Amino acid sequence: MRFGELAADVLPRGVLNVLSGVGPAVGQALVAHPTVRRLAFIGSDAVGRQIQRAAAEVGVKDVTLELGGKNAMVVLPGADLDRAVMGAVHGMNFVGASGQSCGSNSRVLIHRDLEREFTDRVAAVVDELRLGSPLRDDTKVGPLISEAQRARTEAYVALGRADGAQVVSGGQRPPQFERGFFYEPTVFRAVDPRDRLANEEVFGPVLSIITFDSEDEAVEIANGVEFGLTASVWTDDVRTAHRVVRELDAGYVWINGSSRHFWGMPFGGTKSSGVGREESVEELLSFTQIKAVNVLLD
Repeated sequence: MRFGELAADVLPRGVLNVLSGVGPAVGQALVAHPTVRRLAFIGSDAVGRQIQRAAAEVGVKDVTLELGGKNAMVVLPGADLDRAVMGAVHGMNFVGASGQSCGSNSRVLIHRDLEREFTDRVAAVVDELRLGSPLRDDTKVGPLISEAQRARTEAYVALGRADGAQVVSGGQRPPQFERGFFYEPTVFRAVDPRDRLANEEVFGPVLSIITFDSEDEAVEIANGVEFGLTASVWTDDVRTAHRVVRELDAGYVWINGSSRHFWGMPFGGTKSSGVGREESVEELLSFTQIKAVNVLLD
């Protein structure tokens, strides 16, 4: 069935409540249908650009996009390392999502003086994460969503190694699992911020640790990718925290925290991480239109 015919079948008239199906077919039908004037999408930046192009070919549509991220966690001198270590592991979403979250802090930017202790402690925590079936109560890390996603993760790990980064935890398929798309939670140290591993979204359980020598350099590295979804700043100085936050080009930022969403706080990104905001009144209003009515009484 062609996309136009599918759209005519599922969107004849009236209000659509629920429409199920595979993304490439149903999604394109919705985007291309002339009566669908409001589109909201969560996914990759590549598909987000496809949606923008396809929507523009049909008409003028209101499109919001929540896309990928290569999010930076900036750990400054004076930060509470106990909290920062756990924040790095929690914020990478190893537990619960196997790293498959656009909001994961997949880049940790750490001051050079703190890097060795910090990295060793992160690796020790990650080494203790139990892999297994999501149906088991003691499982911390489940499988990836598909064979293709595991292969993508493996390819980026190979790239990191080839570029000179050092694996300090994980970095392979766990040998104890013959079935399932499992991949060990992986931590790299000595990642060059210019390398692909430091710039492209893996969408898998891979954490890159990058060093900096000054606050300005940390901000430059954090902003030096095409994404701008989330970020976090770790420091014991509130003035430093707010100064760095102002310089970070990201839509959702934590100070001394990571990953937790607060309902009512607008969530969304800048640059290739999307347009629009969710989880807030701004999202609700984005599905409405303002109509200005003037009543002339004379």
